[in-house]
Amino acid sequence: MLQSLILILSLLLSACSLNQKRLTASPGFNKHPLLTTTAKAHYLDWDRALTASILLNKDYSFNQHIDAYTVLYHPDIVTFYNGDDALLALKKIKLRRHWKMNNEQQREQVLRLKTEVKLGVYDRQQQAFPIKATKLLNEQQSYQYKFTKKLPKESSFPPAFYIYISNITQLKQLKLEPELARLVTSNNIQQGHINRLPIDIEININQVAGQQGEGLGAIMTRVIFYSDVDREVPLRIDSFSVVDE
Repeated sequence: MLQSLILILSLLLSACSLNQKRLTASPGFNKHPLLTTTAKAHYLDWDRALTASILLNKDYSFNQHIDAYTVLYHPDIVTFYNGDDALLALKKIKLRRHWKMNNEQQREQVLRLKTEVKLGVYDRQQQAFPIKATKLLNEQQSYQYKFTKKLPKESSFPPAFYIYISNITQLKQLKLEPELARLVTSNNIQQGHINRLPIDIEININQVAGQQGEGLGAIMTRVIFYSDVDREVPLRIDSFSVVDE
């Protein structure tokens, strides 16, 4: 059934691409010309949040945190050099150099958040599903996502990072042509849920706050809507502006 759906969606997407000029983008949305997710992306977790926090802090003290880094990411080295402080200190110098280099290599990484949206009733005049709700992780008043990690005792790293997306309110609708909208609705009913779709939110983390750099501010740059839970068939990709509307 899933293979058939993927084939049908692929054919419909090809047909829809011929009629893109008939779709008018609503405020805050821009129709992406190609349904492609080829840009290498990584799903955000605690480790990548740590890297993002460090990259935004030009005065970050790698020396101060090298002990925590070694224990967390290289416990085998701590065990191997146990009792030989001089050799362990020399090893940490090499690890610190590698850590800084690895951080810089991730500066241009595309970061994604895996979540889902709940759609309202399809509006044929607007050719769009209104988005009724976005399922966010640990949503609170001051942040939308929280990433935690169990750390060794007395670690200098924060146990949690808190992500706030300034323009998340721009995610208001999913524009689809009627034929594709009917197929999406039918597929949702067959799977036992009404108009719930998986999405990826691509973000750019551009602000850091907190004594340990645990508060991260971000902007939503793209949203990829998928037709299947395996995220193999993108329905639409929308780009977003950097300011809240």
